[in-house]
Amino acid sequence: MKCISVHEAYVLIKVSRDAFVRGVVSELKKLPHVERAEILFGDYDIIVKIKAEKLYDIENLVVDKISSIEGIRETMTMFCVDEKVLSGWVLWRSVMCS
Repeated sequence: MKCISVHEAYVLIKVSRDAFVRGVVSELKKLPHVERAEILFGDYDIIVKIKAEKLYDIENLVVDKISSIEGIRETMTMFCVDEKVLSGWVLWRSVMCS
């Protein structure tokens, strides 16, 4: 049985002043790998939750699809890292750097 790793990321989005935020959210919800898209109040206007089997699927989604939606002027993508991955990296680094 193959274990499938799922990558998760959140994208914070700033929308231009002349754009309709609800319309942008509606367009985002149509995209593949988008689990949620919600309106925010504060420095960013929208947050998007993405899940995909491959990291480059997330990269392509943000660069090719999300960034091309009319009204989006800035994005910030934050990848989630599984704690198991982090503890393995810390162990590897302590072995390699000692």
